[in-house]
Amino acid sequence: MVRCAVATVAKRITPKVWFALVTVYLVWGSTYLGIALVIETAPPLLSMGLRFFAAFVVLSIILLIVKGKDALKVKKEELLSSLFLGGLLLGFGIGNLTLAERYVPSGIAALIIAALPIWVTIFQRIAGIKTRRITLVGIFIGLIGVAIIVLPGGTGPAPGADPTKVKFWMLMILIGNIAWAFGTFMTQRIPIPKDPFVLTTYEMLFGGLALTIASYFNGERFKLELINNMSTTSKWAWVYMVLIGSIVGYGAYIWLLNNTSLSLASTYAYVNPVIAVLLGLLILNEPVDWPLFLGGAVVLSGVALVVSGERLTSLGQ
Repeated sequence: MVRCAVATVAKRITPKVWFALVTVYLVWGSTYLGIALVIETAPPLLSMGLRFFAAFVVLSIILLIVKGKDALKVKKEELLSSLFLGGLLLGFGIGNLTLAERYVPSGIAALIIAALPIWVTIFQRIAGIKTRRITLVGIFIGLIGVAIIVLPGGTGPAPGADPTKVKFWMLMILIGNIAWAFGTFMTQRIPIPKDPFVLTTYEMLFGGLALTIASYFNGERFKLELINNMSTTSKWAWVYMVLIGSIVGYGAYIWLLNNTSLSLASTYAYVNPVIAVLLGLLILNEPVDWPLFLGGAVVLSGVALVVSGERLTSLGQ
């Protein structure tokens, strides 16, 4: 997740920083494919809910071993903030994305989500935080790119999906992404655990809880046959999402936020979609039409300008 309450002073790019960057690029770029592979044979909301529960257990054990029995102690207001962020970002945001990938190609989903820095900056602007002209230009360009991607007839459905439901679920991805951006924006304004790994652990718990509850109302039930009905590919994809997507990816990003500039860490926003599109094309044979290339290029250009504007602001230039 984007953590903005960190130092934004640019630091030298060391081999460790490069390793963490490449990790975030590859891991988070591959999670869209991972979700698509999991939900091929598993209930979408329940599988993601169990994914976050599993990640919560693993992270809790690691924290307790490394930092002792008081590692997970937080104040009541910090716990409530973690509940809010976990429910909004992982519950609503990832829940929307997971349901949408039944119909929307994973690469297109990644390109829509690439606009995240744009929505965060808009919320900052609404709150009265001044932004540079280059940032405003980037927002305008990025919004045009999003519009090109979601235009009627702009893209086809995921392989084997109902084409009549694609536009609705593209809109739901967009709404979920705006909700994620709002949660990111609010992270600066609500009390959260000082240790980012503790915050992530509780977000996993509450996100998993939100998705599991939502899965019940979606008609999904946990039965032993569920595991048997999952293909080998879906099972391994789920394990990958727990250990690599949720733990390694988040861990590398949190480390970056504490060891380099926010602008450099934020470059994942326009690298991940490229990886997601390529993986979707090569592995899932997802449709790639000219509006996707055009809209994607416009979105990524806008995001690049927004990130550049924020970097200049952070450096006081």
